[in-house]
Amino acid sequence: FKEAGLALRALEERRSSTFTRESLGPEGPPRTDYPLEVSLFDLLAPRDCASCGQAARLAFCPRCFPALVPAPERSVAGVPVLSVATYRDPVDRAIARLKFESRPALARGLGRLLMPALRGLDHQWVVPVPLHATRLAERGYNQAALLARALADTRPCSTRALVRRRPTSQQALLDRHARAHNVSGAFVARPGSGLNGRRVLLVDDVVTTGSTARECMAALARVGARVVAV
Repeated sequence: FKEAGLALRALEERRSSTFTRESLGPEGPPRTDYPLEVSLFDLLAPRDCASCGQAARLAFCPRCFPALVPAPERSVAGVPVLSVATYRDPVDRAIARLKFESRPALARGLGRLLMPALRGLDHQWVVPVPLHATRLAERGYNQAALLARALADTRPCSTRALVRRRPTSQQALLDRHARAHNVSGAFVARPGSGLNGRRVLLVDDVVTTGSTARECMAALARVGARVVAV
């Protein structure tokens, strides 16, 4: 409960910070194109809005979906970052529910929102950013791994390719410099993971300064893998 409280407080601080405007550039207009096409699974499976909890056939209900602000184009170390939307309401609330309110089922709907952005992406593997074993035991699941599985489609998804070899503080509570120091050297790729020469989609729930993504990309590069998108 303490972890959830700190994270939610950090969300409120970020809403009034300069993160979106300075790090991501100008914001686009709110989304108005609520998807009309749904799969048979979407029609049959009961689902609630990832943000407000109201009935929804997709990740967000018709009330929350228009509040999504498309994320501007950006990259980390020259690698494009593909995002569902700018990290503000309703996305920040949805991620908080996924991570801190034991709602792993939300990952599938959130992952499906990103699927159109992957069209034409020439990746061979999907690899999530790992949690440390202690945090994984506390939470019971790795939200990035759940999102990665939702995005993998027919491609292999390796949830064990990367290892977070030491505990790290929550990035959400740190400034840019502290974030880079916090995750420096924290990740290692498993030898023999089969990723040598492979093109990888790296998946995380939130990308802010890109510090975590950079460290993971460097770890994957040491075993011969090349990250083509985050």
